[in-house]
Amino acid sequence: MLLGIVVGYILITVGLTLFFGLHPIEQGAISTTESISVMGVGVVSLVVGYLGWKGFNYFAY
Repeated sequence: MLLGIVVGYILITVGLTLFFGLHPIEQGAISTTESISVMGVGVVSLVVGYLGWKGFNYFAY
C-alpha cells in the first residue's frame, strides 16, 4: 500500500519532468509518448496503492 503510493508519486513526478523537458538527458532521448507512459504507470501504481489502503481498512475495521 505505502510502496504503491510512494512509487506512484515518484513515477508521476519523473513523467512530468520528462514531459516538460526539465531532465538533464540529451534532447530527443525521451519522447513524449515514453514520458506519458511513465506517468501512466505512476497513476496505475497510485491507484493500486489506494485500493490496497481501502482493502486494508475494510478488513481491519
